Amino acid sequence: MDGNTENQATIFLVEEDDETRRPLVNNLRGYGYRVIVALDEEAALESVGGGRMSADLILVNLVGKSTDEALDMGRRIRAHAKYDGHTPLVVMAEKYGEDVEGTDVNVAGNDWVTYPEDARQLRRLLDRLIVAA
Repeated sequence: MDGNTENQATIFLVEEDDETRRPLVNNLRGYGYRVIVALDEEAALESVGGGRMSADLILVNLVGKSTDEALDMGRRIRAHAKYDGHTPLVVMAEKYGEDVEGTDVNVAGNDWVTYPEDARQLRRLLDRLIVAA
């Protein structure tokens, strides 16, 4: 990804955790993405309502929520935004065992759960999904 804002892909990030949000946003911007942040589902729904905002990918990282809860929330945001089902949704799993660490799982259509081992893994997944979208 380059610094040209005309070609810059946009990630809509839903991140409730103050300590995680800043470094995650900095990493995503460092990768060349434009990042729009919502602190919770309510703020996310307000941001996307009526098609006011578009994004190339929805990234959800919710502390204390199950993967299913985060996926459901991401799907509600995508539907409320009137994005088609092709807009990728990625949920960053919070807790997981070593057996799944470093894997990305396609759970349905364009919905993914990532069990990141490091930031490079997340970047590879995001780059791949945005190019394919």
